Amino acid sequence: MKTLRGFTLIELLVVIAIIAILAALLLPALSKSKEKAKSIGCINNLRQMGIASKIYADDHESRFCFTFQVRGDNVFRKAWFNFLQPYQQTTNLLLCPSKTKKFKELVALYPSEVADKAVSNYSMNFSLGGCDWPNVWDVKTWTPVKDSAVKGPSSTVHLTDGGTRPTNTKDPQKCVTPQSPEKPGCWIVHDPANDAPCTGCVTSQGDPNWGGPHLRHNQRSNVAFVDGHIQALKASQWYWAGTPWLKPSIGGEN
Repeated sequence: MKTLRGFTLIELLVVIAIIAILAALLLPALSKSKEKAKSIGCINNLRQMGIASKIYADDHESRFCFTFQVRGDNVFRKAWFNFLQPYQQTTNLLLCPSKTKKFKELVALYPSEVADKAVSNYSMNFSLGGCDWPNVWDVKTWTPVKDSAVKGPSSTVHLTDGGTRPTNTKDPQKCVTPQSPEKPGCWIVHDPANDAPCTGCVTSQGDPNWGGPHLRHNQRSNVAFVDGHIQALKASQWYWAGTPWLKPSIGGEN
């Protein structure tokens, strides 16, 4: 009669150890692949919103949409992504797949009407859209620019991952870093040194709406430019006090 032989305890422990080593080797690669997929999803979101912005401009004298519209003491409010909503027919584009731990705070800080209650963790360049808040800020001063007024479309930022609380400094290495405090409700990107009409809001801890880019993709932000192309950039490449990359009349490389 043939005797059946099973695994010894030592053999089982060796197999388990090998599996554990292989898993430890594979997990970082899987994590990187997952983050790469999220970044690709983010780029697609920005590209679709850029297309929606172009179509919006075609219907509005070639002008960008307002970054926000308010009436009275917030009795009515609308954000840039609400203006683009009819041109993209989905809210799935408004959130970067790489949600942060403070995402729940973002949900509580909706800048649009209660009926919409839309939020976004992307930010629009205030210098392109301006704002519409009669009797508070001069509408003529902060009116949206025409796309023809953008001197360097390939080097003028339109949309980006938002947002952080930047430091008001001309040093690109210190303005926004991976350690910068997060502003989870930030949906307007603006110059920390030239942030009129809401002076001090970009660097303010208390104002959740204005801020700098968020480095949530391998310490980079996905940045959509006026000409439609998108790049993953370190903040030091384009964001600091007095940056030309946010100025339609100049453009970053001009």
